[in-house]
Amino acid sequence: MATLRPVPADAPALAAALDAAHLPTEDLSDGGRRFFALDAAGQPVGYGGYELYGEEVLLRSVVVLEQYRGKGYGHAVTAAVLADAARAGAHRAFLLTTGAAAFFVREGFRPMDRRDAPAAILATKQATTICSSATLLARALS
Repeated sequence: MATLRPVPADAPALAAALDAAHLPTEDLSDGGRRFFALDAAGQPVGYGGYELYGEEVLLRSVVVLEQYRGKGYGHAVTAAVLADAARAGAHRAFLLTTGAAAFFVREGFRPMDRRDAPAAILATKQATTICSSATLLARALS
């Protein structure tokens, strides 16, 4: 059984996991972000986080450590982080990706035109500079 636990934005293991997966780390310590580790058998197997903007949330920094990939932990970390965001008041989730769109489509996300996205999501550092050319995906949270 995997469990989700909060981790600080400056946790070295979080940054190392994101670096290893070639995911951005430059804005981890900016305010308004929550990050989590997914643990299985007492060991971290993945990480994820979000930025909450009222009823919208930007899912970010989802990564499974290489040795644990292909075991369902990507789904587990995504579902657990989105459940936490829903408890915090989010009704719709958005994310930006350059290489994992197929995975997130399997998680219920759908591509959307940036012109249709909420202004708060489009104003994030992820959308404006870090992932400015990435695919935008969205899904409802229930």
